Amino acid sequence: MIDDFKTAKALLDKLQTFADAQGYRLAIQGAPFEPITTEIYIKESFLANDIDPLGLSAGSSDRQDPIYQIDVFTPKGQGGKFSGLGIVNLLKTEFPRASYVVDDSEQRAQVENVTSAIMPANDTHNRSIVEVNLTVLATNT
Repeated sequence: MIDDFKTAKALLDKLQTFADAQGYRLAIQGAPFEPITTEIYIKESFLANDIDPLGLSAGSSDRQDPIYQIDVFTPKGQGGKFSGLGIVNLLKTEFPRASYVVDDSEQRAQVENVTSAIMPANDTHNRSIVEVNLTVLATNT
């Protein structure tokens, strides 16, 4: 059985370590957060999706392809709309392709690929997005 908490927590821990090392505040999915207009901040979201069985027996493994979305917000007027691209590139190196975020006897969560985009800005910040696409496999024992 796939444990979304295990995958989401491992991703959050990895991103929190990055944010702390870079001095960025981290907005955690579902937690209160007040952005400061003059500061860079990062927002995370774990987007779980359907779980597919890989067989018909009760002991068959399950597969899921969730997305970990990381939004990078940089203050307007500090480097233009591309100011977040440096941070995006650093984030991409934190989640290399084929690396495991979870790897234990019950579940494996592996990075499939990482994509990025520049999105429309809000009133105070430019926004860049990093999507970490994962493949999660788990046994049903």
